[in-house]
Order: sequence, then structure tokens, then C-alpha cells
Amino acid sequence: MPAFEAEVGMPYWITLTSSDVKVSEKFYSAVLGWEFEDGIARLQGLPIAEIVPGQDTWATYFLSRDLEADCARVEQLGGKILALGAPLALVLDKSGAMFGLTQPELDRFVAGGEPGTPVWHELTVSEDFHSALDFYGELFDWEIRGDEHYAVAEEEGAAFAGFWHAEGLPSFWQTYLGVRDIDQAAKAVVENGGQVIREPHDSPFGRLCLIEDSTGATLTLCEVEDAPEEPIEL
Repeated sequence: MPAFEAEVGMPYWITLTSSDVKVSEKFYSAVLGWEFEDGIARLQGLPIAEIVPGQDTWATYFLSRDLEADCARVEQLGGKILALGAPLALVLDKSGAMFGLTQPELDRFVAGGEPGTPVWHELTVSEDFHSALDFYGELFDWEIRGDEHYAVAEEEGAAFAGFWHAEGLPSFWQTYLGVRDIDQAAKAVVENGGQVIREPHDSPFGRLCLIEDSTGATLTLCEVEDAPEEPIEL
């Protein structure tokens, strides 16, 4: 499985706070093939996510160069700090959506874009859509393109995160997790104590399925292919 080096300001890490860590580990092992050691989920040896005790929800973290400076910037831009303790901070953006900042000491290599790994990151915004875009553009120096309904953040022309304007919904970040076969994954969700909130369906991003895991956390699964194998140079 290939890994890439994350850039400052890019999605870097995901964490699930769970009311029953062991139940969650069993669920994601069955549905996504994750292996766990000390709360860290791995796939083919690469770290994917962390599961810790707490309320059943996922959080998306972005790579920070200076955690305290970025937290100060969050407040300057109208956000709030919920928790700060190296190497992580949990904050609210201007629209009320929770996200995290992290400044790891060593490893900046992450897995993504394949089955069992994060394949997309998206913020749902109910009100003040353009204000939310301005918040992230100024905080992370993102280049954001789109219209009043949907926008994407790009790095060197490649999109890595989306912004969906959805009236009537709370503002929140979510990470789409990849699966090889969305129909089989939906079946595995139910067999392992979860629920399918929205059945597998086609979308501009591919085949998606909205689920609730075995402790009640919601997330979106996305059907993706395995990354092509890199040729071996002799």
C-alpha cells in the first residue's frame, strides 16, 4: 500500500471517540480489515485512525506547523478552542463544525485513496457558506473553487476536500472511508451490529453508502479501487 507525505494544512489523521472501544475495534476490523494495537488502527502496517473512549463521533485532523499559532489564528477568525494539548488540538470553526489540528513529532506519512483508508474529506455547512470558505482559506491558505452549492479545496490542481452547502443540517466534517465493494460492505455493516442509513447509491464521487457503526457513530463509505502497484526497478 503506498503512502504519501502530508503537507501542512492538509487532512492528516482521523479519530473515533467511542462509547465502547472494543466493540468499535471489532466492527472496523470486520468491515474495513483494520488491525489494532494500543487503539491505533493499521492496514498493511500503516496507521489509519485512532479509537479512544468518548462520545460516538469521528473527528478529522489537519496537519499544523505550529499548534499554538494555528489555535490563535482559529480564534482570530471567529472559531473556538475546545481542547489544546500537544500534539493535538480540538477546535470549532466559525460555522460551529468541529475539527482537529495536529503537530506530530516524527511521522508525516499517511495512507489514503484506497480501500480501508480515507478517500475524501468534506465539510457540510448549513449557513454562511462563503464565510466558512473564507475561514479555511485564511487559516490554511487553501485555494478553494466552486459555486454556492459545492466547492473544493485544491493543492497544485488536485482536490483534497469538499464543502457542501446544505440548508437545515448541522455543520460538520466527515471523512469518507474506502471499500472495494460497497454492497458487500453494507452487508458487513449490518452483520456486525451497525445500520445502513442510506443504501448504496451512485453519486458524482462514485458509489456511496451512509452508515451508523456498532456504537452509533455515522460515516460514509465510498467504493474505490486498489492503487496500481508500483513497478519494481531492477
